[in-house]
Amino acid sequence: MNYSATMSFKYPNKNYYCQNTYESLVWNEPERKPTDEELQSYWEEIKYEYFKGTMRHERNMLLMSSDFTVVSDYPDRDKWLVYRQKLRDFPSIWTLGMEFPQPPT
Repeated sequence: MNYSATMSFKYPNKNYYCQNTYESLVWNEPERKPTDEELQSYWEEIKYEYFKGTMRHERNMLLMSSDFTVVSDYPDRDKWLVYRQKLRDFPSIWTLGMEFPQPPT
């Protein structure tokens, strides 16, 4: 569970301080502090979106780091084009725990 991410997704405009434990959550709002169980439940709802954002960033970095492979005279260019297309398609098929496509060897 990522308490910091959960808090920022669920309570973006609230005044609180949180490291990554429930015990570290300092709630500076007049309404009741959310319970650990409530935050755990919300994390289950949002973790796919949270990790998807992280995954997209990593995917974009992999694409940028392989940009040079698509110049017309690069060795095995066709293999790299296939790999890069798999990276572009990855967000539409991604599920939690799925590994990125591997670059050509």
